[in-house]
Amino acid sequence: MDTMKAITVYAPNDAKMEDVKKPVAVDDMMVIKVYRTGVCATDLSIYSGESSFIRSGEITLPCRFGHEWAGVVESVGEKVTKFKPGDRVYSDNFVSCGKCDACKEGKYMECKDTRSVGTIKCWEGCYAEYMYMPERHVFLLPDELSMDEGALIEPASIAYDAFKGANLDSSKTAVVIGTGAIGMISAWLAKYYGAGKVILVGRNDSKMEISKKVGVDYTINNRNENAVERVKELTNGKGADMIIETSGAESAFLQCIDMVARFGRISVVSFYEKDLNNIPIDKLVHGCVSLVGAAGCDGNAQAVCDIMCKNPIKLTPIISHHVPFENSLDVFENLSKYNNEKIKIMIDFE
Repeated sequence: MDTMKAITVYAPNDAKMEDVKKPVAVDDMMVIKVYRTGVCATDLSIYSGESSFIRSGEITLPCRFGHEWAGVVESVGEKVTKFKPGDRVYSDNFVSCGKCDACKEGKYMECKDTRSVGTIKCWEGCYAEYMYMPERHVFLLPDELSMDEGALIEPASIAYDAFKGANLDSSKTAVVIGTGAIGMISAWLAKYYGAGKVILVGRNDSKMEISKKVGVDYTINNRNENAVERVKELTNGKGADMIIETSGAESAFLQCIDMVARFGRISVVSFYEKDLNNIPIDKLVHGCVSLVGAAGCDGNAQAVCDIMCKNPIKLTPIISHHVPFENSLDVFENLSKYNNEKIKIMIDFE
């Protein structure tokens, strides 16, 4: 078979599933049959044209998008030594040039010519029946993890960045804002890292109920309660030692500043798609608060995979939908019918 099905975004709200040329494995490259692809908020913003990276020119259309995936190796190039057909795998969400001095030393994040899978300087993404990846960016998926979990590794690797240097323990309270997949994964990680209290702030009761399956101790419905006051109440007036903001809402970021404890930390794991104005920066300065951006780094995927194997709490309850690949355009064209229940939508290729 010389062709495969793949989805390409051509213009805002204009995506097509087409027959395209199937890649051929040569040198250190691998052809991998996709089994699962997760739908990310970034994918939705690329489809709608609202992504700030489209406005900045860092993402150009047409774009074969998608970057959360897992699959099975179909064929390998003659220089591939670590993989064989039939291996279950996942990958980094970026591809380095493989030729520069940094790449030759294995310092792939220092490569000045990286391409992001399905996004910035687009390496062709995973809304496709097959992926084409270099061996250096592919990893074995452990037998104890499912394909669903394999496709969750990429979003989990983004949330993982939020916790680097956070030093959580049983005396600390972590607050997560947002009930999307990154929010749920952040709560899961906060509990894994030992936070005594994990609080989730959101607006959807059914999603917040699911969050209790991944480690959340308390939930706050931002529609019905004053989240800042409730966090202060649950922490005896201290505020949260760590806040992970995943909603991408300006109002949520402002709440973070008001509910964080002195010497606390705010980790932002979301894109706001616009510049934020009128931020009370003096509150952060006076409170000696650390403000950290989290967007993923080399090595995160393998670290998260290891945590998935060790953590008895599974992430799979956050998967709200399974949609066959042949119907996947419906997710983008009719998103509103998924929104009330949507946490993580998985596209199935089997």
